[in-house]
Amino acid sequence: MYNKKHNLFFILLIVSSFAYSQHRSYTDKYEYRKKRHEVTFGLGASNCLTDLGGSFISDPNSEVSQIDFLRSIYDTDLAKSNYAINAAYIYHFKRKLNFRGNLAFAQIGADDFLSKDLNRKNRNLNFKSSIIEFSGIVEYYFAKPITGNKYNLKDVQGHKLAPNILAHWGFYIMGGIGGFYYNPKGLNNKVYNSGAHMNSDFNHLPDNVWHKLRPLHTEGQGMEGNKTKFQKSGKTYSPVALCFPLGFGLEKAFNGDMGLKIEASYRFTNTDYLDDVSGFYHNRNEIESEYGTIAAIMSGTSSGWERPYMAFVENEGDPPPTGGVMITDQSLIDSYGPRIYTITETSTDEGFIRGDPTANDSYMFFNISMYKKFSSHTKWYRNVHKSDKRKIKASF
Repeated sequence: MYNKKHNLFFILLIVSSFAYSQHRSYTDKYEYRKKRHEVTFGLGASNCLTDLGGSFISDPNSEVSQIDFLRSIYDTDLAKSNYAINAAYIYHFKRKLNFRGNLAFAQIGADDFLSKDLNRKNRNLNFKSSIIEFSGIVEYYFAKPITGNKYNLKDVQGHKLAPNILAHWGFYIMGGIGGFYYNPKGLNNKVYNSGAHMNSDFNHLPDNVWHKLRPLHTEGQGMEGNKTKFQKSGKTYSPVALCFPLGFGLEKAFNGDMGLKIEASYRFTNTDYLDDVSGFYHNRNEIESEYGTIAAIMSGTSSGWERPYMAFVENEGDPPPTGGVMITDQSLIDSYGPRIYTITETSTDEGFIRGDPTANDSYMFFNISMYKKFSSHTKWYRNVHKSDKRKIKASF
């Protein structure tokens, strides 16, 4: 009798546990249908990875791309972090799969002056830009947050309505595609040393004013002989580009309707002109003739430190080019010949590398958002139970 009682108890325990587990799995499985719609609003920080600032020295002859995440870590100017604002509508398509329409507004920027690399300091280019982005994103949850009540109350079956802690964290990854508007501006703080022969008659005074860079064609875009991909007359880069968000997030639910999200995301782009810098320095006189003195100044061509070096005239007796001086030191003439001359130029002259044309620019967000879900109980109940068949047995 003792064994039969215990066997019956264990059978009932197993059956009830199985029934409860089925109930919980059913509830978890269809919970998302009760609250498919969600809105979020958040604030955070933005940063970017472009040709300016940082400390990484790109070699345009090597296979360096923006997928190099180690580069992202040590080449990011934390000092230039700025604000980011985001708002989103989320549709809960499946229990672990969401579709998100995302709107973001942010400010990004970089400055060679902050770089520890001396060559970048000499280049002395800078920019800032507003970003307005709209993107479509898919979220996939590896773990959904579990919500409960403050006091861990029990249901009629004696099961806790929440875990021992108030709630578990959820974890998700996200990815998508979007478009964004940008408009880089540069601060006119350029230094042009008159010791370099091409600067001797170049009138320039830094006015410390922010100028819109795209209309200035600072790399000679759309001009004859330029080394950019914009070869048609007057053409330059578009202020609208594609972005490809990729990231992950944590979710903390306060209750069934509201909670907190912490998200880090990286935006790959299809443009190398977030900072108005991509390839090579163009002829400054041509830029000035076509787009004005400010355009020539903001190009940075022949700015920075002076760079004296020795060269040779083509034929003995030929005069040196403008700014060159024939060497009269007999020991140097004996060593190098009578065609040698000296000239002072810069390391930012026409044809020199200005940026890294092999890698597109990118930007990133770190956001903390609050979310609110909206219920549609009637529709949810009707859809979930539409296949149920209820039998009513009368008893008198």
